This record gives sequence, C-alpha cells and structure tokens, in this order.
Amino acid sequence: MSFTFKFAEKEIKIGEQVFTFRELSVADNDFCAEASRDEKGEIDPRKMMRLMIAKSAVEPKLTLEDLLGVPNRAYLRFAEAVNDLNAPDEGEDEAKND
Repeated sequence: MSFTFKFAEKEIKIGEQVFTFRELSVADNDFCAEASRDEKGEIDPRKMMRLMIAKSAVEPKLTLEDLLGVPNRAYLRFAEAVNDLNAPDEGEDEAKND
C-alpha cells in the first residue's frame, strides 16, 4: 500500500533571506534521533535539533556546518519553525500546506 502526503512547510524571513522548512517524515525523525545519540545511548538534544533543522531545510539547503556559522538569533528562529512544524501545540490548527 502506498500513501502520498503533502508535508507542511513554513517560511521565515531573516533580513532579506527567506528560509523554507518542512515537517519531517518518521524516517527523518528516526535518523535524527539515532544520529544524535552519545556513547551512553542518550540523545543529545542540541545535536538532535541541529540535525532536525538540517533535514527540514528546503530552501536554501542547510548543512550542519552551515548551522554552526549562523548567528544564534537566526538559529533560534530556525529551531522554533522546525519545532512548530513537527510538534504543534495541543489544540493548534494543523500546519498549513500552502
């Protein structure tokens, strides 16, 4: 059986640059969780967030290296957008697919 889902996207603007992020698939999320585990098997939440941002970035594409060089205020905006897409607040309307 095959399903086709449209992933929700969110744009944010920082200065003159527009960044587009999309929600993660289950496989993307699993990859991020596994790749962010330390030697004890515990998830490093900062590494997890960086991986989620990089996986969610649609345009422009962002790498982990790119993220290390952005100002913290931009990083926090990226993290907020990715969190909003992947874990909306209870009672919040479904992310728009426009």
